[in-house]
Amino acid sequence: GVIPIHVHAARADRPDRPDWCVLDLDPKDAPFSHVVELARALRDLCRTIGLTSYPKTTGQKGLHVLVPLGGQLTEAQSRTLGELLARALEQAHPQIATTARAISARGGKVYLDWLQNGTGKTIAAPYAVRPRPGAPVSTPLRWSEVDGRLDPSRFTIRTVPARARRLRNDPALPVLSERPDLLAALGRLQALLAGRPAPSPAR
Repeated sequence: GVIPIHVHAARADRPDRPDWCVLDLDPKDAPFSHVVELARALRDLCRTIGLTSYPKTTGQKGLHVLVPLGGQLTEAQSRTLGELLARALEQAHPQIATTARAISARGGKVYLDWLQNGTGKTIAAPYAVRPRPGAPVSTPLRWSEVDGRLDPSRFTIRTVPARARRLRNDPALPVLSERPDLLAALGRLQALLAGRPAPSPAR
């Protein structure tokens, strides 16, 4: 019970100002290929509204996608952003995505869990070992790795140390330092949800 490390999105000196918003793509009984498809769709959605995003395995069946906040939102506002992103993704991919929390209501779709955001909520930390057969590790990924060949079970306590040495730079590290223009991004996201064209982010 002491192997996994779960972390808050916020730092100890500013507990109500999270560094990231997270969407947990939980397949339960859905194909993992749908998780990959939705993760990439979420990446594209974030790009459309002017946000970056960082994927990692959960150490179980799904993927986490972290969106940097730079401590600019409260926990409640981060939760709202997560919900808006999840609703937009569900709206665009209703055949494979759902925000229904009850397992019986998911219909074999990937659950877009935005409720991992908010006061007191935690996620498995990057590089945390999970207490499951094979000792899988919650592993930060490059977006180029999130494709049809991705197999989260390959990232274990035996394989991840060598991977980390090979990569040298943690793919998820920028999530702790980026400060995006969240006001503009939220405006674009609201426009998309309302069926209006979103203004392009400044380049």
